[in-house]
Amino acid sequence: MITMSEIAKEAGLSRYTVSKILNGDTSVKEASRKVVMAICERHGYMPDNNAVGLVKGKTNIIAMIVPYITDDFYNEMIELTERLIEGKGYRLIYKSSYNDAAKEAEIIQSFLALKVCALIIVPVVEHPDMRIHTLAAKHVPVIYLDRTIRAGGYSVLNDNEASAAAMTGHLIKRSKDITYLGSFYGDANPTAAGRRNGYMKTMKKNGLNPVFIPCDASTERQDNERFGYENMKSYLKKRGDTKAVFCVTDAVALGVLKAIREAGLVPGKDIFVAGHDNLRFSEFVSPSITTMKQPKEHLCKACVDIADSLIKGRIPRKKQHILISELVIRESA
Repeated sequence: MITMSEIAKEAGLSRYTVSKILNGDTSVKEASRKVVMAICERHGYMPDNNAVGLVKGKTNIIAMIVPYITDDFYNEMIELTERLIEGKGYRLIYKSSYNDAAKEAEIIQSFLALKVCALIIVPVVEHPDMRIHTLAAKHVPVIYLDRTIRAGGYSVLNDNEASAAAMTGHLIKRSKDITYLGSFYGDANPTAAGRRNGYMKTMKKNGLNPVFIPCDASTERQDNERFGYENMKSYLKKRGDTKAVFCVTDAVALGVLKAIREAGLVPGKDIFVAGHDNLRFSEFVSPSITTMKQPKEHLCKACVDIADSLIKGRIPRKKQHILISELVIRESA
């Protein structure tokens, strides 16, 4: 196989310039990059960027940890982050923690061993290994997304209490009888806790009684469609009717829609249903789901910008970004 020195000689460039091109440095002239890549293609040369990074003690890899890759919200965030970092010369790798603290600690350690240049983490909601998180922050930039566990650390968050307040205010215009279906993790999940508080405070502010649907009737241990379906089905069977349901996520709301239909009722007419996150499917189901649209691209961009600044030795303008969601009114409420 051709060597990097031979590529440089054939291209009429220095070995250093060729190395920069093969490592994704966008500062090199486009014409030079095209010449080098054409030579690599002709000779079948494939640089081992990981090996180079391990030797140098640094790679261009940003790592991301989310609770579940199968969760529509998190896989959207992964996709957006991947697109954003490519333009800055980085590559993305990602893993699921399954909201398991031991698994998360293991993943962080493996990413550090790979010499990643930054970590973007949606932390587990229960008993995170703070020793590992602190260790990671000493070696690479760590940015928390969606929720944070380190006071004073870098974080990019949605204002969940404000989101829930806005949605509850909208539902109050449709009905005074509004129930709330929260998270399997309860208040251990700060994202869900913020939404619960926003609902509760807005109800009380308007002289209304908050009503919470029990979350113990489901076999699921995450906030997904089946979790919403099983808990709503149980609630309707045991407690009877309600006029509106605010769900912690759109995924949960999707399950609630099915439970309402099975009870012989019409969602969006007999019972209003609202969610949160504006997931891909939300506008395409029937009825389409009224939701709070998180500014996903802005959330991801803030994470990437913080990581890029810290990697390049610059101090970001601020440590915590709190973004605001937008009410999207559709057929379900």
